[in-house]
Amino acid sequence: MTEDFDAVLHRGSEELAARTSARPAAAVRARGDELRRRHRLAVTALTVVLVASVAGGTFALTAPSRKASPPGAVVTPTAPVPTAPVPTPSTSGSPCRSLVVPQEVKEAVTLAYRRAQPGLTHFAPVRGTFYYGKCDGVFYAGTSFTPTADATEGELVQLQDAGGAEKYFTQSEDSTWAFAASDDLPRDPRGCAAIPEIPARLAELWDNCLARP
Repeated sequence: MTEDFDAVLHRGSEELAARTSARPAAAVRARGDELRRRHRLAVTALTVVLVASVAGGTFALTAPSRKASPPGAVVTPTAPVPTAPVPTPSTSGSPCRSLVVPQEVKEAVTLAYRRAQPGLTHFAPVRGTFYYGKCDGVFYAGTSFTPTADATEGELVQLQDAGGAEKYFTQSEDSTWAFAASDDLPRDPRGCAAIPEIPARLAELWDNCLARP
């Protein structure tokens, strides 16, 4: 487009020079050259403005916004997966527990044996051999008895025959203790592990009730 305009302008300059007698041909050609130079400068400036405008518009259209993330970059937050609480393992590996025996339990167990042995009154648990625990919601106890200082001769004989063996008790739902079983004579070497009325898991916690020779 620029070359066509230059050619037309050049021919026009020559025709004008030929027709005009007031100006020499050289001056007319110089004027035409000046017009062409200005035209080229104007076209070049216009082109630069157009390119800058188009480039700026393209950048404005394609530049990512700081406020809105492109769809491909959107990450939906994932809610943390709740974890089930880890149960604390029992030290015994079972629902059975060996407990420290309170004095009132010793007294209640002694009373339960008195009820089971009519005529036997003056006796008490042997010190250091009282077993007490809980298994599956039921309380158990084990002990042997010795006569007290005021025991009668008949009580001494009775306790000598059977009182020295380990006795086992259970507590009922109304919290009443009851005599449940006794070691055989001679005693089973397995101790209370041989007593069906005592859970095997609890007997293990009691070391099979073998603390007393």
